[in-house]
Amino acid sequence: MTLARQHVERALVARASEDAEFRALLVRDPRAALKQLLGVDPIPAYRIRVIEEAPGEVTLVLPRDIASDELPDELLDLASGGTTFQDLGCKDPRAGWAKPIVKEIRQG
Repeated sequence: MTLARQHVERALVARASEDAEFRALLVRDPRAALKQLLGVDPIPAYRIRVIEEAPGEVTLVLPRDIASDELPDELLDLASGGTTFQDLGCKDPRAGWAKPIVKEIRQG
């Protein structure tokens, strides 16, 4: 799993754990939740599926075969330009769920 994907997944799970409305949006429309969290859709060419575990259930996700994996053009553009998620206006999710910086400036 790529570092960028881990970063985004941690941010999504952290925010969904703290915000019931965001959790419902993430389950109902993952692409809209990504746009809300990051301000952009970083992988528009990919299908996004969110599965919410039920009580007494364990979900195992098998990653795709790395040997046949290829980055979409959108992520290649980000990597080649040295752009980070912080450059897109998001905080580091390890410090809590990512919030657009613009909202903080307006509230501050």
